[in-house]
Amino acid sequence: MKRTGYITMICLTFICIVNGQNSSTTKSDFYGNWTLDLNDYKLEDDDYIFRKHKEFKNSKEEINITITLLDSDECRINYDSASSGYCGFSGSRDYSWTINKDLGIINIYHSKKWLKAFKEENPEEYKNLDLPNKYDEMELSLIALENGSIGLKIINWE
Repeated sequence: MKRTGYITMICLTFICIVNGQNSSTTKSDFYGNWTLDLNDYKLEDDDYIFRKHKEFKNSKEEINITITLLDSDECRINYDSASSGYCGFSGSRDYSWTINKDLGIINIYHSKKWLKAFKEENPEEYKNLDLPNKYDEMELSLIALENGSIGLKIINWE
């Protein structure tokens, strides 16, 4: 009888572990701040990885780019003034974002409001011009980090 109880207990534990590993990420798991700490990189580095926002001990060391992924497909990228050597500009810019969970890709893009209005007011002329609906800014790949957390690796930066 004890043997059957132990076997049942082991099976239930196994089932709980397997089901726990099947949990998948949702879009809301990516909401929040992701920081690329440029202090950790050299200009010639190929792999730039955004991590969940971290606090800096000293404002002098803060050379970073922060992406804030928001609900309603809104996104804000803040380029610190010290990062202008890497990017050529500083300040905050508004974008939109989408995620393709099958490919593990986040696409950050901006579209012109006037282009949207033009498309709505003149659909035939817009179609003839063959203009894109969006202008890509950045493409990020979801990666697993050594500590078990998720990072966002830049795979394309326009």
